[in-house]
Amino acid sequence: MSDDLESLAQRLQASPDYRVLRRLQQPPRYHADVAPEHMRRALLVDVETTGLSHTDDAIIELGVILFTYDKTTGTVCEMLRAESWLQDPGRPIPEEITQLTGITDADVQGERLDEQALHEMATGASLVIAHNAAFDRPFIDKRLPFLANVHWGCSLNDVPWKSRNRGSQKLDYLLYQHTSTFLDTHHRALDDCRATLHVLATPFADGRTPLKLLLESCRVPRVRVGAIGASYEVKDVLRNRGYSWSGDGGKPAKTWCRELPADELDAEVAWLHQQVYANRSRSPLVEKVELRRRYAAS
Repeated sequence: MSDDLESLAQRLQASPDYRVLRRLQQPPRYHADVAPEHMRRALLVDVETTGLSHTDDAIIELGVILFTYDKTTGTVCEMLRAESWLQDPGRPIPEEITQLTGITDADVQGERLDEQALHEMATGASLVIAHNAAFDRPFIDKRLPFLANVHWGCSLNDVPWKSRNRGSQKLDYLLYQHTSTFLDTHHRALDDCRATLHVLATPFADGRTPLKLLLESCRVPRVRVGAIGASYEVKDVLRNRGYSWSGDGGKPAKTWCRELPADELDAEVAWLHQQVYANRSRSPLVEKVELRRRYAAS
């Protein structure tokens, strides 16, 4: 029966009027022919939480995949270990979170992350990756501080998806559009890790992988620009440019901020003077980004 379905799928795929999506069947190994001196280890992580605030909310599930990659080509090699743990947040899980994840209060009662196993997986890892690391990292730093000194990368923001004609950076869309696969489970942490790894491992038409582009982005010196003194009226202009409001917990606080490669700073300052400060004498605040602290809360 499965052979008949695959034959039908191939017939549909041969037509320009159809596109076939297959359920993600992730291989444990993507590529094996890698020079040992080029091989590195990385962790892919994803958290499910009681809410959006890392200061007020808590982790209820952590998914982790340990994998190897070629540091020169960005080729994903082998998935070494995949784990997920539930965590009792010590409070009721909001109904909307249960609807999203399928995780109930009964599921997490008395559960705790296996910190010893996490230590083992993290040993020797040169990079931690999350799809939206600015959300995941503050939760993980708070709960697992031993990961605080590892470099982080973000498959959402460190890959130039738009310039690669990907209309959205959402993970489910990238899975459909970039890899022609799908997952139809609840929004669970390990499933998101598996999807992210497959997206990063799937090359573009030119042969470069999203992981290769992510690695290149992580190595570039960066600065954080704070549009201090910007008027309320230009908030939409700043948001459309990629700035986000730092709020009370960001750095600098209560300022529209954007992180960018250091070699783009002069052009960004010129844009701010023209579009935000109206050529007034004000100047933005510029801070060098410590690469090990990217995506941290402060």
